[in-house]
Amino acid sequence: MPTATKAALLLCILATVACSGSRSTEMADPAGLRAGVDSAADRLLTALRANDAESFMVLLTNDVVLMPPNEPSLKGKAAVRAWYDQFLTQLRTSDLTITAREVLIGGEWATELATFAWVLAPVGGGPAVTDRGSYVQVWHHEPDGRWLFAREIWNSTTAPGSASAGP
Repeated sequence: MPTATKAALLLCILATVACSGSRSTEMADPAGLRAGVDSAADRLLTALRANDAESFMVLLTNDVVLMPPNEPSLKGKAAVRAWYDQFLTQLRTSDLTITAREVLIGGEWATELATFAWVLAPVGGGPAVTDRGSYVQVWHHEPDGRWLFAREIWNSTTAPGSASAGP
């Protein structure tokens, strides 16, 4: 291999390493990555507890996939927005408790597993109902450093129509 070709190849390798350096440094900081996921998850829960669609939507990737129990999958922000807006015409969160939370981070993805107790008050009045279950959420670490909500599936251990009244 000619010396000029070797030099050009070496420069390409060095440029690639230099350009990816900040990303690989971030990926090497597990505590920082975990703090980022925790912060994003806290903002998501705050939005849900406040019934705040705008704050909820800014935390989603454009290609988000949501898989609610007993319903078809929702693909993309527009589908999730329509679903959540419809949800809020019927029910409002009055309490949401997360337990047994586990976060697994690998590369630019994080997976969150947990159980929940979600107290929902009917908009039209009546007693609140408590739904209990578990979920898996997948978060994506964006190039700008934000963690965005990319995928979720959750299931209810409460049979449809039989949620208990109150927390």
